[in-house]
Amino acid sequence: MYKITLVLFLFSISIIGQTTHNINKPEDLTSLSSTLAAGDTVILADGVYTSDTRIKFSPTTGTAASPITFRSATPGGVMFTGGLRMSIGGDHVIVDGFHWQGGYGASNFIEFRDGYDYANHSKIQNCVINGLEISPDDKVDDGTTSITKHRWIVLYGTYNTVINCSFMNKKSAGALILVELAYNATPDDDVTNTRCSEVGHTITKNYFYKYSKIDSSLSNSGDSETIRVGTSEFQNVNSNTTVSNNYFVEADGENEIITNKSKNNKYINNTFRRSRGSLVLRHGSNATVDGNYFLGENVDGTGGIRITDSDHTITNNYIQDCITVVSQAKWNNGITFIGGGDNASVACTSTSTSNGYQKSNNITLSNNSIVNTNAPLFYNIDKGSNDVTGTVSNNLIYFTSGNNNVTNVITGDTAGSYASIGATLNYSGNVFTGSVLGITNSGFSEETGISATATNEIFTFSGAGSSGKGANLGTYNPTTDDMVGHGIGACFLNNLGNNITDGNCTIQIPETLTIGSLQSLTSNAASYDVSVTANVSWTAKSNDTWITIDKSSGTNNALVSVSVTKNETSNLRTGSVTFTQDAGGDDIVRTLTITQQGADLTSIYSLINTGANNDPVTIHSFSKEEVGGGKTNSAANTLDKDNSTVWAADDGAIISGDNKGDGEYIIYDFGSNHMVNLIQFSTTNKSDSFGFQIWASSTGTNTSDFSKILPTSSELLLTATSTTDFNQYEISNGVNVRYVKLIGFGRFNSAGDTRKSVWSAVGEIEFYGPSSLSIDNSNSINEVLMYPIPAKNVLHIKNLNQKVKEIKLYSIDGKKVLEKKLVSSVQNSSLDVSHIKSGLYIVIIDNGEGLFSKLISISH
Repeated sequence: MYKITLVLFLFSISIIGQTTHNINKPEDLTSLSSTLAAGDTVILADGVYTSDTRIKFSPTTGTAASPITFRSATPGGVMFTGGLRMSIGGDHVIVDGFHWQGGYGASNFIEFRDGYDYANHSKIQNCVINGLEISPDDKVDDGTTSITKHRWIVLYGTYNTVINCSFMNKKSAGALILVELAYNATPDDDVTNTRCSEVGHTITKNYFYKYSKIDSSLSNSGDSETIRVGTSEFQNVNSNTTVSNNYFVEADGENEIITNKSKNNKYINNTFRRSRGSLVLRHGSNATVDGNYFLGENVDGTGGIRITDSDHTITNNYIQDCITVVSQAKWNNGITFIGGGDNASVACTSTSTSNGYQKSNNITLSNNSIVNTNAPLFYNIDKGSNDVTGTVSNNLIYFTSGNNNVTNVITGDTAGSYASIGATLNYSGNVFTGSVLGITNSGFSEETGISATATNEIFTFSGAGSSGKGANLGTYNPTTDDMVGHGIGACFLNNLGNNITDGNCTIQIPETLTIGSLQSLTSNAASYDVSVTANVSWTAKSNDTWITIDKSSGTNNALVSVSVTKNETSNLRTGSVTFTQDAGGDDIVRTLTITQQGADLTSIYSLINTGANNDPVTIHSFSKEEVGGGKTNSAANTLDKDNSTVWAADDGAIISGDNKGDGEYIIYDFGSNHMVNLIQFSTTNKSDSFGFQIWASSTGTNTSDFSKILPTSSELLLTATSTTDFNQYEISNGVNVRYVKLIGFGRFNSAGDTRKSVWSAVGEIEFYGPSSLSIDNSNSINEVLMYPIPAKNVLHIKNLNQKVKEIKLYSIDGKKVLEKKLVSSVQNSSLDVSHIKSGLYIVIIDNGEGLFSKLISISH
């Protein structure tokens, strides 16, 4: 027998004036609606009803504590076979337990409005719509070029819910569930803009089965999503709709299973199985996609998540066995990035939107697992080539040995797509195994020590390199067919649409705990607000000393202020805050990953070749420059502080047994010995990388005087492609130079083993040494007195800032020869240099905020 916990509970409440109304015809509901009081229940007798009329359920007296209910006598006991339609226009009303089987569908088949009376805080639950047909007349009208559009559920109003319903065997075009936002955007014919008001619908614990693939050549085919939340025109409405814990099986209607077209929506803990399409963030910003399973089961056309527009958080998703190679391959992949070009993240205060593809900015893609999936990370420039920005961190890409879906980790619709739109994302901590990366990116590492253990159909990962990587879905396991009728979908049918008698008819909103995200932070100390969306109690804990939070616990929604200290190093760092549901529930655990950029290298060091009249760096010599015949690409252009002028030179033939020629060079003269800690130079924006080496000499310019300083391990420095921005190379311990030799070998493929062009080009080159800026804002390094110069036995240092912690002495070739720590705040100190050989030395003062230097001499 059915478990009818909720129904018994409702009847057990004693409310003054509550009445049960029994009716034998669905049409009787319309006239009865206006007489209903808070807490009333209308029961339609079990039976088969063939009516195709539209009934209306629009009482206005319901309350949150005492809703008004229209239900069948027993769950599934009422079957509508004629295509009966319904308009729900009241507040706090519930439609419960009906079974629509066959009949002809219609546009807005069940709609949450009655004319211009929109439903609020209302729900449809434990209902089935199965196999609505297209009428013969409509088929005639469609001919061979069109297909009739039927939308089965259309949500208007605010805070309405579709829960524990089963939707099966849809054959018509039209979104199965549509969140219609036109009247939320402007309720009075464009006079008032109400886009900033929250809508707040919920679509949860439903079952979607066999939405037939609509022929893409037919008109209306592009409006065949299983769920669409919003429209292009109203993409900036604050929808805040939650789509959670649903089960999609063969939901093939079109290439977009779910389409996001509004702001602030959440897609959490859904399972997609053999569904040919992707969850598509098409318009609208600030979507959360967290904890979903995409299980393609190697059916062609299956995908994961496609990203357009901005400020999205995509975390803890598990994508497995998805593949699209026959058709739509550029749209359905593991993760698909779209370049786009239209204005992104349109403010809700605006009335100007577009139906193009928005720029994808400030995307957080973290801790996702992509397993045995064709094209795990795919870059699509079909709709624009604007840079995608944001953070891609701690994702795990895994292919089992011999898997048929294996591809490079990073691919695109053209060979240059990643360079065109993907190189501007901030990548860190990503791992892969069983494949190759496909490009050069230090934010990924191949971790062959990762092993996979299958638990039913899902892999868990362990071994070296796996800690903190990939999806953490907590207690949420993928939904399976045998769960339908038992907490997923209606309680009176199984996954194939057959009647069952042991279903669980209890209606229960899932527990949720969702955390917002932060874009990659600057190196500065600052505080940021992070949203917590929850219907449970929770605790929060920072896992790193440089991160603090202002709330350690809470119940339901909250705003948590996250503060970070200044990153004093040039290295990116990653930390986290863990949010944990209080004991006694689903034990949900969420992790907020925080990535903070290192300090800009040019702010840590001092520019040596400033371009001023007394600039110490000049051109000593060069092997070749492209000058004459209308060409002005001289070596001097690299020091003119004009990035639009370049040095260009063509290398000779490839040397036998090598993959490059002997190179063309420029030698830079520093005038005297300098410590160099950073070199940056720009190139032209070619699609292939330039290959360079940098050599240094502290003595002369003969070939034997130089030693290679960059790269330190590989054969060539391969520059960034398709950009004229600086390529930065830090020499952390510094190197003593009088001369620097830059050698160009032409352009190369991404592996650096095949020359593509003999030409090298450099726009500007800049050299940086230890910082010689002020110790603080009021006390310049020149105010620090060091005497005598030259020093003999003791070097005295006066006027130190109280923050100074350490004084170091380096030889001119970069070796540390002396170090003195200051244990208390002092203004004066001294160094014993009696044992140090005569010569030039660099004094470096560390005040905890930066390093400052002076050149001194010692003479005995």
